[in-house]
Amino acid sequence: MKRSTIKAIALCLCGTLAAGCAGVRALASGSEMAEPVKPVQLGAAAPVQAPCPTGKDETVYVLTKADGSVEKIIVSDWLKNADGSASLADSANLDGVENVKGSESFTLSGGTRVWDAQGNDIYTQGTTDQALPVDMTVSYTLDGKTISPEELAGKSGRVTIRFDYANREYQMMDVGGKQEKIYVPFAMLTGMALDNEIFHNVAVSTGKIYNDGDRTAVIGMAFPGLQENLDVDPEKLEIPDYVEITADVTGFELGITLTVAVSDLFGQLDTDQLDSTDDLNKSLDKLTDAMDQLTDGSNKLYDGLCTLLDKSAELADGVDKLAAGAEALKAGVDSLETGAVRLQEGTEALSIGLETLNGNSETLNAGAKQVFNTLLASASQQLTGAGVTLPAELTAENYGTILDGVIAALPEAASGSVVQLKASLDSYNQFYQGLQNYTAGVAQAAAGAGSLMTGASQLTGGASQVSGGAAELYGGVMTLKNSTPALVDGVKQLRDGSRELADGLDEFNRDGVQKLVDAVDGNLEGFVERLKATADASRGYRSFSGIDSETEGQVKFIYRTAPVEIKE
Repeated sequence: MKRSTIKAIALCLCGTLAAGCAGVRALASGSEMAEPVKPVQLGAAAPVQAPCPTGKDETVYVLTKADGSVEKIIVSDWLKNADGSASLADSANLDGVENVKGSESFTLSGGTRVWDAQGNDIYTQGTTDQALPVDMTVSYTLDGKTISPEELAGKSGRVTIRFDYANREYQMMDVGGKQEKIYVPFAMLTGMALDNEIFHNVAVSTGKIYNDGDRTAVIGMAFPGLQENLDVDPEKLEIPDYVEITADVTGFELGITLTVAVSDLFGQLDTDQLDSTDDLNKSLDKLTDAMDQLTDGSNKLYDGLCTLLDKSAELADGVDKLAAGAEALKAGVDSLETGAVRLQEGTEALSIGLETLNGNSETLNAGAKQVFNTLLASASQQLTGAGVTLPAELTAENYGTILDGVIAALPEAASGSVVQLKASLDSYNQFYQGLQNYTAGVAQAAAGAGSLMTGASQLTGGASQVSGGAAELYGGVMTLKNSTPALVDGVKQLRDGSRELADGLDEFNRDGVQKLVDAVDGNLEGFVERLKATADASRGYRSFSGIDSETEGQVKFIYRTAPVEIKE
């Protein structure tokens, strides 16, 4: 896989981590979000960089009805004061701005708020009714027919919940010598927890499903506008711009859903280090050739082994037929030698790819661990802010015990939010453990690929020797006859294994490599230009409420839909 494609995939994966943890924290709060969510930070080597120590970190909470129509927008801003300045200026266009963590006040100066920071960070909150960069619409169907969420409450049948995202934020940019509309590349991550007594056979169009026995957590992802930005043929490679959840439902009820939108994923792509068009073409050609050779070699290996098996079986019929069989065997071994050479070339390419993937595992694990630590720190802040005293700092190892103690100590009416908080942390912990198992599996596969490459090299040398020795086979037919049964069994096993290898390589080439190659459709130069324009649009979007040109900033959106409940 060429380097630019690997970078894009890494961005998407890290985007899932970043957006996912933000959604978990918002879900855990379950209230009017009085305090801004702290920024998500991944490892220093990860594609999504940690925020700068100075600047503005903005979280926009969008409170909606069950159909996605907006009821209220709350904007929380974290004004960072790493230099310990006496004052901080903020140009946010908001109503009802107040300090939500301290007592520092501000004065207005030409539409800019100048905070008497006294060396501190400032945490503010306000409201606005300005248009959102991404509109979200939630629609419902029951047994294939459109229905309102209010009408759906309490009903049973096959239900579809669809989240459609309309990207409204774009810039006109020069792409290939002409002005084109380039959308800010928002990644939308929608999550919900479904009661297993109500929802069954749950499926999501693009995303993941986790089931703990009592509830099913659904996480779906979409990238509205990215298909247009990259100008990729949707019939060859479709980039989702909606999330659809389907399930069999008994007595429909739905709690709140959380959708997180972040725009800075592609902004972290170092476009100056993108390969030249010539290099990309060479890499793509090399990838295609390697896969073709590997597939051809595996098929020829299988064909040669089939021939070998047939001729080996004939040994049992008598020495008088063995001479003709030996000649056919020689021809088959020649095919084996050719296939072995191509297999060696292909396995070398496969080993390099797995080593590259394995090299990213440490970064992924480090990023996921840092996300967990950030979640735990945020949980501690929420509990402390609510007046709960914790016996120790929350860690991945002790949070369950500590939170169980907090829940036991609180009255039942007051413990619900802590129960939700623990459930959210448990959900992420499950993902975290799964990621560690995945990266361990990648490491094992990489080691196995190295052994496969060594074996392929030995097979090539051995096939050459077998080819030379096949001419002498006829002279030893009587000795060979005595070992024919064992030979037949062994060759049969080898044949079956080579068929599985050939089928697997063909599927990978058809559904993986060729899908990527076909989607680009040879226009690598245009693809690189569009990727750079997308990255530029990502970097250019730094705030929703307003920010001056000298201030670093980043922004994320959290959409929360109202629950669908059965009326008493």
